[in-house]
This record gives sequence, structure tokens and C-alpha cells, in this order.
Amino acid sequence: MNQLVGIGTFELKEEVSENDLMLLPTQDLVKYENEPVVCEAAAPRRFSVPLSDSDLQERILKAIPKKTRNNNKWALGVWVAWTLERNLYQETITDGECRRVDTSPYPPNSLVQLASGIQRYLRTDCNRNDVSLFEKDSSTFAFFRKCLDSRMKELTNNGIGTNVKRADPILTTDEEAMWDSGVFNCNTSNGLTNIVFFYNCKLFGFRALDEHKELDASQFRISVDTIGNKLLHYTGRLCKNVQGGLNNRNVDVKRITQKSDPTNPRCLVTIYEKYLSLIPREGRFYRKPLPHKANDGSIRFSVQPIGINTLSSKMKELFKAAGISTTDRNITNHSGKVKCCTTLFQCRIFRFNCKIKKWSPINGRRHI
Repeated sequence: MNQLVGIGTFELKEEVSENDLMLLPTQDLVKYENEPVVCEAAAPRRFSVPLSDSDLQERILKAIPKKTRNNNKWALGVWVAWTLERNLYQETITDGECRRVDTSPYPPNSLVQLASGIQRYLRTDCNRNDVSLFEKDSSTFAFFRKCLDSRMKELTNNGIGTNVKRADPILTTDEEAMWDSGVFNCNTSNGLTNIVFFYNCKLFGFRALDEHKELDASQFRISVDTIGNKLLHYTGRLCKNVQGGLNNRNVDVKRITQKSDPTNPRCLVTIYEKYLSLIPREGRFYRKPLPHKANDGSIRFSVQPIGINTLSSKMKELFKAAGISTTDRNITNHSGKVKCCTTLFQCRIFRFNCKIKKWSPINGRRHI
């Protein structure tokens, strides 16, 4: 038949081929009862722009703590070095092959960290989520676990890895020496910085560097209770023991309140209130102290934050400035957290959990 049927702007024959159907402008067939309204000013978007696969992968990698990523690189580097050296020989030695650069054996815990780092690399970078080296019910790596277990027992029996280096606590006499020597001084910008750094470790249990580096001024807040006492509130964020995400969704961040003591000339609420009034209310908490005072005699701080290298060795610098000997003592930033846990233990608020090797509250709440 030669009869033509008109559909929109396209003339369709009664006998059509597949190619004709592919050319059919289907959008012209759609009719709206109510034509969409086009506004000159676009309405605000409720949902954000869709993320690409590369953006999602980048966010997944950023969610991994930096120390964990470094551990993964270390484990992978040891693995690559071992494979390159082993492939040079037709026959390998029967002794434990994985050793340090100086040919000394790794401690037992380092072997576990190596295996864990390789497992994380396979899961994160290679998308091999089926690899589970330490799952007891899995028979795939059962022989590997037996070999690792026997090697760890052998190393422990030889005294390798039994002496673990730990940070020593800060003594009460050390704290008093810092006040008496002028290292802690509310009338100078440097002295005020030393105070808030030290008591961030002692009162709020800050770790060696991560919590100091990411600390924001908005995490501190001053309020007044019903009887007129000032309160200092600290709200933590992500740290080693609170990683957020699916596994820690029921774990709250650290929330600590310090009550003021008007009779104490070293009242920390008053000291923190003074420091917070001299820095921006948002942004990095630690600002570089300026040596010269303002025209009105008030101390000043720079808008520039204190560098990471300075923060990483801050506690050692405090001891050095106060003239306190650190001979036969391992003093680090973590010593302040050790002091915090020791004080809580002496007050019977915390106890040391030998199973998880962490300080846990006696009332059953999460460890710090």
C-alpha cells in the first residue's frame, strides 16, 4: 500500500521496517496535560550533583586514617622487597624469611601488622574483599595462620618484642615545675598556649598528634549553670577510638565538661575563656603566639596556625623549657593522656582492660 499515515512531523508507512522505528521521534508523541513551568531563576537543588565512581573511590580512601594508610604502604613495601629478593634465588631458606633491613627479625606484633596491612591493601586497592587472613572459620588461610602463630611463639620465647616502648606519665612535680618556672603563664601568649596544650592532654585525654592537629576552636564552649558557675564544654570529633561510619554509629564522640573554681587562681575554665576570646571562634585552635602585646597591653595571637612539627614535639619542649630532666624517661605528647588515665584509675573511675589493652570506664562505658 502507498497510503501514508501522519504522526507528528514524521510520515509513517503502514509497512515499516526496524530502521524506520529507530528514527521515530518518540518525544513528539508525549503529551502533557499540564505543561511544565520554566522559571527564570532556577529553584534550589535538594540533592547534590551525582558523584562519579572516581569521586566515590576518593572519598572511601580519605575515610581511612592517615596512619592506617601509611601502615598499608609499609606492609606493601616490605612485601614487594621480599618478593624481589626471593625471586633472585632458586631455593629459599627454611627460616622465617620476613626480616628488617638490618636482617634482625620483626617482633611478633609487627608480623601481625604486616599481614593486616597486606590484607587491607588487597581489600581497598584491589577490591578483594573475599581475602580474610585471620578469620578462624576460613580454611583458605588456615596454614598461614598456623605458621604465623608458631613464628610469633618462637619470637616471644627468644625475648624478641617483649620490651615494648611506652610513654611515661607526667608527674605532679613536673606540672608544678612548669608553673613555677614560668612556662605556664597566663600573661604571655606563649605561656597561655603552653597551658591549653598541656591541659588538653591531661583533662581531655588528647592523643599524641591527631586530635591536636584537627582541633577546632568551635569544639569548646563556655556556659553558666543554674547557680552561676561557669562550665567549659568540649565536644570531640573523629579520633582513633571513634572512627564513625557503620561500625561506630552507636559510639558517641567524646563529651567532657569542666566546672570552674573561682577560689583557684589557676582555674582552667577562666584560662580557656581568656584564650578563646583571643582567637577566632572557628578554625584551628592553636594559633602562633605573637611576642609583642597590643597597644592596650593585651596579648595577641597570629591568624596563622601552629605547624604540625611544632605540635608533634610540644611536650618535650615544655619539659626542656622548664628545666625538667627526662633522663631514663620517655616523654612524648602521649604522656599527657597517660597522666589522664592514671589519674582516673587512681580515682577508681577507669580500669585497664587486659583483653583489649585499653583504659575502660568501670561503669561500662566506652574506653578512651
